[in-house]
Amino acid sequence: MKRERFLVKSLADNAEGTKAGLFKLLESLETYSSAVIVVPKLENVSHTMLAEVLGEPLSKQLIKDREISFTDNKKVSLCSEATLKNYKYSDAYLALWGSEQSIQTIETLPQCKYIVFVTWSSQDFEKWEINNNVDVIYDDQKG
Repeated sequence: MKRERFLVKSLADNAEGTKAGLFKLLESLETYSSAVIVVPKLENVSHTMLAEVLGEPLSKQLIKDREISFTDNKKVSLCSEATLKNYKYSDAYLALWGSEQSIQTIETLPQCKYIVFVTWSSQDFEKWEINNNVDVIYDDQKG
């Protein structure tokens, strides 16, 4: 199966890198029907960081309901790394501030066709970038 992979080299909590990753994930809905945003811990996500991309109402709904639906049965879900096992049949994944472990877990998911990885530190993406055909879509030049 062909799998598209995109890397956002954005160290720590760089807002521009977060936006780049979110926009790229939403782009996947032009082709695919389901996407999941995977974060280390849900309590660390605020709607304000999502609002610039999704808008205030949708970002609040995503935080509250853990899912938003669009027309044509398209949807985006939000989960933590600990609950990713419950979202293993989506088409696209955004590992937001992901770790080497989170990206390895996403790589094993059977339906996954599209991955966006927004890093937290440079050590988290080095092996993944070397071992896969990855398109770098943003680089804050800090790593």
